Amino acid sequence: MKKFCVFFSIIFLLIQAQVLCINKYQFSNCYASEETTTYAKASAVCTLYKTTTMSEEISNIYFVIPETYFVTILEVVSDNCLKVQYGGFVGYVDSSTVVVATFIPIVKTLEGITCDIKDTSGTQIWSEPSATSTVLTTIPAGTKNIRYIASAFGRIPSGGESNLWYYVSFTPESNSTNVYEGYIYSENVTNLSEIVPNTETNPEVITNKNGDDYMLNISSPVRAIIITLIAVPVIILILIIIYKASKKIGNKKSLNQKQEVENIPPAYGYNNYENSSYENNHLKEEIQHMSVHPYVRKMNQRRYDEQKSYPVFPTYDSDDDLL
Repeated sequence: MKKFCVFFSIIFLLIQAQVLCINKYQFSNCYASEETTTYAKASAVCTLYKTTTMSEEISNIYFVIPETYFVTILEVVSDNCLKVQYGGFVGYVDSSTVVVATFIPIVKTLEGITCDIKDTSGTQIWSEPSATSTVLTTIPAGTKNIRYIASAFGRIPSGGESNLWYYVSFTPESNSTNVYEGYIYSENVTNLSEIVPNTETNPEVITNKNGDDYMLNISSPVRAIIITLIAVPVIILILIIIYKASKKIGNKKSLNQKQEVENIPPAYGYNNYENSSYENNHLKEEIQHMSVHPYVRKMNQRRYDEQKSYPVFPTYDSDDDLL
């Protein structure tokens, strides 16, 4: 039984090791291209600059990276300057406006945000957040579902009240092969989608909005560890039950053998069964055989004939006859 328990435990451990190796292989392959990449979460007013000078000139600013979303750190330029990438834009940020992440984020950039142009008037897409910069194209009034990328702070145009501009991507219906990316003035925009903060802190655990199917979304290594922690006590309990059952059967068998020995009839002076070596099955069988079939010594036929030829030993009525 002990050998069975040891063998079963070794098989179980080998299976678990194989599962962990497979999960580790899958997990490493999933992030193989990103294992050396570092990410940082944007804090409030994290500006993406075009040059390492990080000057506040309008011509040197892309936009403000949406707060709580992530940039990929490409290079540490200096103590306060990092070269980063946000979506398809490569630029520079102040290191004090980001927090380096210790994990690989699942949702890195803001996606799925759209806006519409007001029906009262059209607007232009500008090369900079300023009405004095180059006009890239005109967007007709009432145009819908323009892709929003980020916000920027620029110059207040004539007749405007805000310095807020939106960096967008626009594809005209008349020519779907042209894509224009630039700035539109915020006061000409309506129906901007709600921007939900990215609260992601641990990408290895994902839950849906209702928190359902939690275990189904746990990463493979974590799931393997949980299964192991649950399975090991169950396996140990099963082994203990099997061991106790086999021990009980063994004790019952020994008791039956002892009772069989005690029921053997005494023969040839072997009366003390408790102190004799009746545990030897061969000896017990021999004793039983001897009890049923007593040993009778047979005389040699020749000697028997010789004994018959001897004269009869004389008998006497009294001792006086011997005198």
